[in-house]
Amino acid sequence: MTAEKKEMQSVTIRIPKTLYAEYKKALLTQGKIVTYDVRNYMAEVVEKQTKGQKQA
Repeated sequence: MTAEKKEMQSVTIRIPKTLYAEYKKALLTQGKIVTYDVRNYMAEVVEKQTKGQKQA
């Protein structure tokens, strides 16, 4: 069973250091990783858009 490789895009965003640190700390308590959380959020936005739902 071979995993399908996806072409990935690196993205650089500017976030205040304190916000990032607090976000990372909050995710750590949930057992999540910043990169995967942002990626999942982006996928959720795209999925909702595809289904025609409004974004908040």
